[in-house]
Amino acid sequence: MPAPTLYYFPVSPPARSVLLLIKELGLNVNLKEVNPMEGETRTEEFIRMNPEHTIPTLDDNGFYLGESRAILTYLIDAYRPGHTLYPNIPKEKALINRVLHHDLGSFYPKFFGQIGALFSGSATEISEEMKTTTQKTLSDLENYLIRNDYFAGENPTVADLSLLPPIASAVHCGLDLSKYQRLNAWYESCKQLKGFEDDQEASRKIGEMLRSKFPSGLEALN
Repeated sequence: MPAPTLYYFPVSPPARSVLLLIKELGLNVNLKEVNPMEGETRTEEFIRMNPEHTIPTLDDNGFYLGESRAILTYLIDAYRPGHTLYPNIPKEKALINRVLHHDLGSFYPKFFGQIGALFSGSATEISEEMKTTTQKTLSDLENYLIRNDYFAGENPTVADLSLLPPIASAVHCGLDLSKYQRLNAWYESCKQLKGFEDDQEASRKIGEMLRSKFPSGLEALN
């Protein structure tokens, strides 16, 4: 059976989380870059795969799947069932899912809902509301690390792969992670991941993109 195809954009944090998984497990996945800023996710062919025209999108021999967190868990269940990144143990899986749901429903939309305005140009300065909201989202996220070195236990899981790209992007945009002791220690621990350096390179590009529009970056959030 042919290998699945991942449609992705190199600097997209959700897409990068799937790239981290592919590298960590050495999965055989065809990569196809698409640029949403040039309308490449709005073609008839792409919308047929993913009506929400978002990236990443997975095509596993006619089985189409959007949403990075769903793709992460699917690839393990389909190609590495029971792997420690998403073990087939109900309580451990539930803890991972809890973090993934928090990421999707709270952290990512709140954090990037604020700083995304700087990328789009709809905001030209960091307001007190933006500072308060982003700091709270980071503090709330850090609570998951009170008892663990990683977000869902003592070893990396797909929860960590999902969170690393957005946090790394923020760091390279000027966020001082040292103000969040547990998050900073977790970030250092993630250096063991096989795709960490590649993800850092993508994060640096995001930092350059932001500073081209907003030279001070996220330093006012610190």
